[in-house]
Amino acid sequence: MYTTKVYANTLAQFNARRMDGERLRRLVEAGSVDAALKMLADSGFPTADGTIDGFIVAATDELIEFIEENAASRAAADALTAVFWYNNVKLAYKSRFAAMPTDAYYKIDRDAGKIAGGDYSDCDRYLTDALETLDASGERRPQAIDLALTRAMYAYVLSCGVRSVERYFRTEIDLKNILTAARLRRLGAERDEFIDGGTLDKDALITAASQTTGFADAFIGTPYADAAEDIEANGFGELWRAERDLDDHLYCLTDRLCARMTSFEPFLNYYTRARIELKAVKTALVCVKTGTREAFFERCPKLYG
Repeated sequence: MYTTKVYANTLAQFNARRMDGERLRRLVEAGSVDAALKMLADSGFPTADGTIDGFIVAATDELIEFIEENAASRAAADALTAVFWYNNVKLAYKSRFAAMPTDAYYKIDRDAGKIAGGDYSDCDRYLTDALETLDASGERRPQAIDLALTRAMYAYVLSCGVRSVERYFRTEIDLKNILTAARLRRLGAERDEFIDGGTLDKDALITAASQTTGFADAFIGTPYADAAEDIEANGFGELWRAERDLDDHLYCLTDRLCARMTSFEPFLNYYTRARIELKAVKTALVCVKTGTREAFFERCPKLYG
């Protein structure tokens, strides 16, 4: 197993870092989206159909294929690709009663079309339970469906049996819950939209989301205290900043352990960077398309600074 991990980590490090700050700068200065997509193809990304969404799906499919072929265990591969499979599930379920984009599905070795038809035979037990509960309630609100299926996804990935992968996703859950608390605080809403499985106490999250105490006070003594202070200092008005900074938090968490080649950490670091990279590239392409190039440099993840 150690040899397998070393091999997987070596491949991951070899495939990482296609973009850096300078390449992103040149990308956002491209004269058109077509020119920018050509630059990306020259940097090793897959060619696309000429659209931003088409490029992102193609690049994500490439990431999925790499994980499926090279992760050191089947359980780890399934956990890391769960977010993409569950994306397909959400689209398929909602397609029963609303028009969904047919080109937004990722290439996963499971047929989401079965779910659209009510066949849950390819689903894990957490997903099956969530889908059957949605069926029984007749739920059609997209946000409620997304929340139920996201909760099922994290329950599934936390059952993978790979400790470092589970620790990684517990941190990701914490980060999502902090953002949820900030969003609820901004809206003045009192709803339970938090995800189970993280390390943060739910009562602390509810307190942070309320209007009666300081937001950052709820996170004193946690690894997220500084991030919470920054969110509060920005007045909850620009949560994209918090999302960007919390992505960097997850990247730094795995980056400091990359020397452990007999662990899953270098592969997790590659996975994190690849997802952040795709977000940054999509932002750059949108800025090129809309002629708002200067906005990119404010939104660019700090790891490219």
